[in-house]
Amino acid sequence: MKRFAWVFVVGLLVSLTAVGQKLPEYYLTGNLGDVSGTVTTDKGGQRTSFSGSIGFRVVQSEKGLLLYLFDLNLISKGVPTEKGDSGLLGLELFDAEGKSMMYDPRSGQASTELRMVLHYELIDRVKGFRQVETKGEMDLFASFTEEMSGKMIVRFPEALKVAESGTINVDLDLTFQLSSSVLGYVRSMSVAARAVIDWTVLLSRAQYLRIQPVFIGTGPTDPSRTGTAWATLMAKAHELWNRCGSVRCIKFVVNNAIYVNKPAYKVLDSDAEATNLRAEVSVADAVEVFVVDRMTFACSWGGGACFSSGTASAKIVSCDQQLAVPAPCPCPSYCPATCPPCPPCQTGAVNNYHLAHELGHALNLAHPPGPSGTLAASTVGSNLEPSGFCCDNPAIQSAKNCRNASNPLLYWGWARCVGTPNIMD
Repeated sequence: MKRFAWVFVVGLLVSLTAVGQKLPEYYLTGNLGDVSGTVTTDKGGQRTSFSGSIGFRVVQSEKGLLLYLFDLNLISKGVPTEKGDSGLLGLELFDAEGKSMMYDPRSGQASTELRMVLHYELIDRVKGFRQVETKGEMDLFASFTEEMSGKMIVRFPEALKVAESGTINVDLDLTFQLSSSVLGYVRSMSVAARAVIDWTVLLSRAQYLRIQPVFIGTGPTDPSRTGTAWATLMAKAHELWNRCGSVRCIKFVVNNAIYVNKPAYKVLDSDAEATNLRAEVSVADAVEVFVVDRMTFACSWGGGACFSSGTASAKIVSCDQQLAVPAPCPCPSYCPATCPPCPPCQTGAVNNYHLAHELGHALNLAHPPGPSGTLAASTVGSNLEPSGFCCDNPAIQSAKNCRNASNPLLYWGWARCVGTPNIMD
């Protein structure tokens, strides 16, 4: 089931027809920062702060303005429960294909009922991960998620008029109750916020995902540190996802690397070691990418894996062996259509587009054709095809991948977006 669809964004100009006239669409988008809220858990009410993003589509019809909510993300660092700290909390609008809002132009008030996908790290610690696939590249570890239902009330300026640029202030009141439970430790939430949001014609703004690289070593001058493949892998990820530009602008912001000075992590010998490594660093507003030198079990993961895919807790484990030749693993048998003839990988790079693929999982995309649970569908033949050493993930982007990508960590910004997907579907 897709939880974030962008069907109305495709094309140079999306329009509606009423009485023979085309009605241009406008957008209001913005970010929420350090807003107050209350989370009620099995230990009672807990005060906390949230950040996130919000987006409205505005249509000027003959009868007045029509408003649709299409983006709502909320992030909190976590709250106490009877089973310990919840860890990072993330909420994301469920099935956001333009949620129609009731709007009173005289008062400026709009409202709508909501369904939100809820995830917090304690769910992973208690329940583990869902088994998404039974064969092929085992690089996708999806979380169990819960669902909240509730209501949003938005107070826009009175006599709101559309504009091609500029900003407005809005006041938000959000209330949610748990409606579908896995653990049930988080029971309700309320958030009150004031936000400054921007007008655009079409959806010309970009959405950004922050990336936190984590290397093993004492620091950037350590000659034996990990991360030697990072620059190449990240450059290829930028290249591939920049091709979304004509459909939906998705960009990555990369933090300075964090170094973990524990040499034992340079070579991972088990899933348990990978689990311990992921616990070493948690950055609330970023997808952490842990890069080791190598993994003795890397063949089963195709060189790396994404955990808590599509949630604010998403983390990736990778290795510098992506670019090592000869390759440490044989050509996999499960993707012959995208692999070169065996035996390959004697010279040249091996897995250039591995990180681009794992970031696709962090953006909630399943292997094609999908979907799987809350993970969204991707395109056959695209970069989301399962792969591995000697069989690089295809350097192919699709419009479907761009539209279906989602993560509560996405936030709004400005960028020049000119790329075009290889597959327009």
